[in-house]
Order: sequence, then C-alpha cells, then structure tokens
Amino acid sequence: MKIKNSQFGEVEFDENIIIPFPEGIIGFEDLKRFIIIHDEDCEPFRWLISVDEPEVGFAILEPSLVVQDYYVRAGFDPEVYALFVIVTLSHEISKISVNLKAPVVIDKVKNLGRQVILENADFEVSYFLFG
Repeated sequence: MKIKNSQFGEVEFDENIIIPFPEGIIGFEDLKRFIIIHDEDCEPFRWLISVDEPEVGFAILEPSLVVQDYYVRAGFDPEVYALFVIVTLSHEISKISVNLKAPVVIDKVKNLGRQVILENADFEVSYFLFG
C-alpha cells in the first residue's frame, strides 16, 4: 500500500501495520486508520500519519522522554501497550509542547489505537518542552 504526503513524499508500507483508531483522534474523529512512521532523521519524534488523509499527521513522543513517573493507570503493561504523547510543533522552540493529558495508547496485541483522557490533574494539555 502507498500514501503520499508533503513531509515524507511517497511512503510504501504493508497493510498489516495500519493501526485502527475506532474513535479517531480528538478533533479528527472521522480519521480511523493510521500508521506510525519512524524517521531516524527526526529522532526522537515519530509520526502518526492518517492513511485516509495522509496530509494529517501528528508528531508523537514516548512520554518517558518528557517527564518522569508518567502514570496512566494501575496495571498498564508496556509489553502490551505502546504509549505516546502528541507534540504541538512550532517554529519558536519555546512554544513546542506535548499533550500529557490525552496520550495515544496502542494495544500491540490487538493492533488497536485510542486516544484517552487522563483524570490526573497534574498532567497538562500543553506541557512546554523548552522554556
């Protein structure tokens, strides 16, 4: 399968890496299928790209790279779930932030994705990385 977007050009991938998001992503509920692109030139960022609308994509990071003791819930098993936070990029480095309040959780066993809203009041929607 192939998609094309302005950032990565034409991307060829196997259909089995498509991650269904039955509820979509907040603000993009109509987009249900995504892939994760790992571009070494963009480390430590990865990219969650819509298969259905390839120009829609989100920079994502593992939350452990941002804050210590990021807690989702009791029983969260990193062997089963991959966890990412969505990054809001900016040309001004001081305005780059991550959404700690609503991480993206991917069930690696069922190959399903979901954005969840955490009840923890300590986690911010806009946690600035620099500044």
